[in-house]
Amino acid sequence: MQHHGIKDICDTIRVRFDSMDKAREQSLALSRKITRNSGDAIKAIHREEWEQSARLIDETRALVLQVNEILRDFPDIYYSGYVGNAQTEYAEVSILNAVLHGENIPSPDQLNVDYAAYLNGVGDTIGELRRHILDQIRTGRPEEGEQYLDLMDELYTELMSFDYPDAITHGLRKKTDVARSLIERTRGEITNALQIKDLKQAMGSFEQKIK
Repeated sequence: MQHHGIKDICDTIRVRFDSMDKAREQSLALSRKITRNSGDAIKAIHREEWEQSARLIDETRALVLQVNEILRDFPDIYYSGYVGNAQTEYAEVSILNAVLHGENIPSPDQLNVDYAAYLNGVGDTIGELRRHILDQIRTGRPEEGEQYLDLMDELYTELMSFDYPDAITHGLRKKTDVARSLIERTRGEITNALQIKDLKQAMGSFEQKIK
């Protein structure tokens, strides 16, 4: 008894797997670059090196589009994890950049990223806003941090509303819990810094009066 056709079937599968393997290798390398660029852009933003951060964000946007194109026919690879992680980093830096420039927060569709990756990027942005506020406190401008604390609160409230299984949101609940503790700590630090600043000003004006 002869079995006809199994070789043809396997040849077809092999062609598909070869394409998948090539797409995976390419997208993996690009995703690593997206993650690296995003990290470098965040450092540049905190150092207020705006030209450098803008250049890196533009370059990263092009890489994200490239990955999406490479994996357009391979959703199983696209959703395997590493693409989403890279997109989260890109969403984080894009949102942070927009906020610090007083611009509207970009949507996931504008950034061409997956929705779960985007929400995780929002969660990470809360941590970066805390870092920005601490920089303001260090340079004697705690009152400027209050607007960013309000935004942290707003972002957190929105994230809390996504009560879905982890299979859909990819670790968002854990990130949201971390965000809550960061906001509480930041609130305490702003309050302390404002009190110290008020006290110093009061002492300064008192010294002026008794001179």
